[in-house]
Amino acid sequence: MIRLLSPLFLALSFSSAFAQQAGQIHVWGDDSFGQIANAPRGADYIQVAGGGSHALALKVDGSLVSWGDDGSGQVSNTPPGAGFVRVAAGNGASHALRSDGSIASWGYDRDGQVSNTPPGTGFVEVSSSLHSVALKTDGSLVSWGNDLFRQVSDTPTGKDFVSVSATGYHSVALKTDGSLVSWGNDLFGQVSNTPTGNDFAQMAGGKSFSAAVRTDGSLVVWGADSSGQISNTPPGKDFAQIAAGTEHVLALRTDGSVVGWGDDSFGQASLVPPGISFGQISGGMFFSLGIEGSGASPHLAVTNLVSGSVAKVTIDYASPNNIVYFVWSASGGGPINTPFGAGYVSQPIHIIPLSTDLSGHAELNQNVPAGLAGANVWFHGADYGSATMLNNIAATIG
Repeated sequence: MIRLLSPLFLALSFSSAFAQQAGQIHVWGDDSFGQIANAPRGADYIQVAGGGSHALALKVDGSLVSWGDDGSGQVSNTPPGAGFVRVAAGNGASHALRSDGSIASWGYDRDGQVSNTPPGTGFVEVSSSLHSVALKTDGSLVSWGNDLFRQVSDTPTGKDFVSVSATGYHSVALKTDGSLVSWGNDLFGQVSNTPTGNDFAQMAGGKSFSAAVRTDGSLVVWGADSSGQISNTPPGKDFAQIAAGTEHVLALRTDGSVVGWGDDSFGQASLVPPGISFGQISGGMFFSLGIEGSGASPHLAVTNLVSGSVAKVTIDYASPNNIVYFVWSASGGGPINTPFGAGYVSQPIHIIPLSTDLSGHAELNQNVPAGLAGANVWFHGADYGSATMLNNIAATIG
């Protein structure tokens, strides 16, 4: 997805908040470890992650649920409590990002996937395979775990990254200029054949290949083609998200439908549940899963809101390829009149326009200075395309 890194400086800090439309989990493909049969019920899930033969989900209340293979404690050792904002599942290990920007890890630890998890806060994304990679608020990357093909030791330096994916024995990262960088195992050209250009919006990878969505909504896949991962890539320019398993690929269209291709030995590509509008997808080793996204409305979230850190603003389910307005005030919670309805902020207000991508997503990273702990701040916003207001948030500086 398109990542917007703004140079604007907000002279305030915020406490953690999270808001997003929830939905039901759907799973298809291999059920050898109960990936399908034991999938959790209910419609209060906001993110899923498929691992080797287990899966992990984040609930709207910030708590976690795991199911499937538990051979390394990747299910039974799932941390309790709330306060989590993002999840990742690897080949036997799991990771969850807390609202304070710290990482929790559990499960398979043969190569230090758990014990070598970097300490501290300031992380905004984590991805896992046999190795793991995390993105920090300053745009730098940290890798740990299996280093057989130098997928850890060759992690690129620099502070211009906005997203990363740990895939098989290699990794791929998206930079602020829209370009891609890959490193690690290159046996099938998954590194050397990384496409050039500055028009990439989101990426993912499988065992020996990677895939990406361009800003025009088209797809590109490179690396191994052993199961048609490359040759069967669907045409079109209406794709919003890409996900991958070991040798299969999934793509989410802007209308909420999902297409799969590549290895289909368990139906992980072809058995996409019909008639479901998905909001998010993920690939496990031989299974696939997603969250039903039908009816989702524009939602605002503000996370990692720690004084002296970097706050992350995300807006989801807004109008694709359009404008959303992020609004904040340090003066009160309104209300004021706007063209789209009541705004729960008080004058003076600060308005920041953001461009949404093909999935209706926009992001903003803001430096948060120290020294304002205990003060209050109010957030609101509007989706210009649908002429609707976002959810409002009242927060206390942390």
